[in-house]
Amino acid sequence: MTIPDLHRAIVDRRTEFLDLLGELVRIETPTGDLAGAERFVVHLRAVLEGDAWAVETDEREGVGALLVARMAGRTDSESTLLLAHYDTVHDVGTLERSPWRVEGDVAYGPGALDMKAGIAAAIVALRALHAVGGGPAGRVTLLVTSDEETGSHASRERIEREAGEHDRVLVLEPSRDDGALKLGRKGVADFHLTFEGRAAHAGLAPETGASALVELARAALTIADLGDAAAGTTVNPTVARSGQATNVIPDHARLSVDVRLPTMVEAERVEGAIRGYVPHDPEIRVRIDGGVNRPPMEATVGNRRLLARAQAIGATWGWSVESAVVGGGSDGNFTSALGVATLDGVGAVGGGAHTLGEHVRVGETLDRVALVANLLASDTGAVAGDDAHPPAAAVSDGARQP
Repeated sequence: MTIPDLHRAIVDRRTEFLDLLGELVRIETPTGDLAGAERFVVHLRAVLEGDAWAVETDEREGVGALLVARMAGRTDSESTLLLAHYDTVHDVGTLERSPWRVEGDVAYGPGALDMKAGIAAAIVALRALHAVGGGPAGRVTLLVTSDEETGSHASRERIEREAGEHDRVLVLEPSRDDGALKLGRKGVADFHLTFEGRAAHAGLAPETGASALVELARAALTIADLGDAAAGTTVNPTVARSGQATNVIPDHARLSVDVRLPTMVEAERVEGAIRGYVPHDPEIRVRIDGGVNRPPMEATVGNRRLLARAQAIGATWGWSVESAVVGGGSDGNFTSALGVATLDGVGAVGGGAHTLGEHVRVGETLDRVALVANLLASDTGAVAGDDAHPPAAAVSDGARQP
């Protein structure tokens, strides 16, 4: 069985893929909705156990349970962690405004792209691989988490533990809108600065006050200047709050800052500068909370080699696999930072993520399903007998900044 044969077998499973995706989308799962999470986990567990996965759940406080499914490989070769999440940004009731539907080659529905299509892709890829290729070469674990959209605070520990027990990670997040896989992602940091000053009457005795608002304004300008466009680092004050009355010098202010970081070197530079901020007014006290919550997913040697495998596989059916470094974070940031080879964006292709127009382009997505299946088929990411792994000297950057 060749790579093109497996690709054709998966394209033939279009109806099966859409039926499964529709089932998943119709169960609304906003982050933190425990009732929806329970319904989803029960349903997905039944689907996976019906396909002979060994399934366990991992309860996490305040969010839905994580679902961990394992499948043995044919040989003792490279092990793979398939990483997904079932929580979405869409509130319960969104289905009434944007129902599940398929129009031509496009499937619509809240959470369809980000990222229930990725879950369906993993399931269909393994089904096809068992049907035509005898199953995966190495053992496979599918980890489906419940709080990715809010930072993965409850699931990070399990993600990192599972990643450390596998040779590589395929992140089933959607590709970039143009179909590019994600070789790298910027790290994400959030900082919150709280300023405490002294209130005073703005008309009668302003000189006796110490304005927390004025200090916030100075800090916002200073911190914004830490951005470095050439390096790809963005530092943006995003939320500011202060004052209760127009005739009072405010004694309290709070500033939030969003930071996107291409490398850990930049992360250390920016974090050090923010934490080292000294108020211009010596009578103002400042407390700084927050920090880096997702480390950068850098284009490591391991990540590049995994991309090269994907590119060689796609070439066998005429697909030029492009890659990109993007600004948004995912759970792949955690796994790559551990030194585990990680390729992100191997899930669905579509657009409108996090909007009522969220959609999946089905034909292109089935190409990704075939890619995942072939990466799992053998150590070289190809069904036995195909030479899809280029020599190390052929591995080049392959990334382009969006």
